[in-house]
Amino acid sequence: METKRKKLVSLALLSALTSAGVHLYLTYEYYGLRYGFSNASLCNINEKFNCTIASTSNFADIFGVPLALLGLITNLILALFTFNGFISSSDSNRPYRYGYYLSVFVFFVSIVMGAISTIYLTSYCPFCLGTYLLSVLGLASYHFSFTKDPNSNLIDDIKNLFKENKPSLYLLAAIPLIGLFVNWNIQKRFTGDRLDLFIQESIGIWKQRKEFTFDQNKGLLAGNPDAKFTIVEFADYLCPHCKTALQPLKTFIAGHQNVKLIFKPYPLDGACNPGMGPNSIGNGIRCRLSNSVYCAEKEFKQGWDYHEFIFSQQEKFMSIAIKSEIDDRLCEFRPGNCDALKKCMDSDEATNWVKETSKEGNDSEVTGTPTVFVNGKKLDGGTNLMVLKSLYKELKL
Repeated sequence: METKRKKLVSLALLSALTSAGVHLYLTYEYYGLRYGFSNASLCNINEKFNCTIASTSNFADIFGVPLALLGLITNLILALFTFNGFISSSDSNRPYRYGYYLSVFVFFVSIVMGAISTIYLTSYCPFCLGTYLLSVLGLASYHFSFTKDPNSNLIDDIKNLFKENKPSLYLLAAIPLIGLFVNWNIQKRFTGDRLDLFIQESIGIWKQRKEFTFDQNKGLLAGNPDAKFTIVEFADYLCPHCKTALQPLKTFIAGHQNVKLIFKPYPLDGACNPGMGPNSIGNGIRCRLSNSVYCAEKEFKQGWDYHEFIFSQQEKFMSIAIKSEIDDRLCEFRPGNCDALKKCMDSDEATNWVKETSKEGNDSEVTGTPTVFVNGKKLDGGTNLMVLKSLYKELKL
């Protein structure tokens, strides 16, 4: 029996330490997305299973402290309590039971977070799902390691937290305190104060700016069609900064239900963008790429697929100067679409569509790419996740 108990205790300890390791990575991802040293998670599989969406959602932190960090600290302290299961002394029984109570708490938090992912985010973080399973494993290991129901001692154990077991109380109280302290230090290290100041200034300027009206049906549309938080992005497919903006905007849209994104091509080429002037006429490659996205959406409802493909191949497209080579590479992406796509790209309809989106940008005083508007007003730093998230909270949506 003793051997079986030690195996169960070892399993509970292993689940706590493994969960701590996973939470450490999720903590790194949270701060990486916030401060710009990470753009996407290792566990981003698709829109349905995406850790980045969870890390940037409104449910990713509490009072500014990431839940991943709190999970890391909680599981490390849980591991400390679990060590008591290897000690035969009667003094270790109660601390070990505190570990059991903490594992029950972790289990219920996992259920709540799983429900939030299902109901509100409609997407799942694979690594988070892993921690949920580990919480089940840890709780089961704890439960079967007892010879009698540990819950029968709950009242006495709570009372003793304030008597002879104060060290256990201090450990439990340390979870939020350590979280606040570590979060504060990380913010200082990565110039959190300056970022917060930039966010405040950006939102303050946004409130005072002129509001423009955009055609809600002209462009690539993503998100909730009835959203009260509408992002309009003007971008050029050969602009490196526009490529960088792709992931943050995509992640923000996926992580917030009341948001809509309208992408409007704004080629930096006078051949299809009247606002660039006759002296800025280029080789037409930027215009051709914009045409292709319109046609992909019109003919196959695959505009966003081509949108992401073009940005992923941006460096290769930048080295091409002949339109026929552009067509060849686009045809390689979806060979079955080739003939219909090229026919559409050559049409006046596609050309005029791009000219119209460009004109909207010119009429709204766009001077560079990417330029982001929220609810009709230009937002400085509008491709920054934290700026968008802060404005979303400011508007109480």
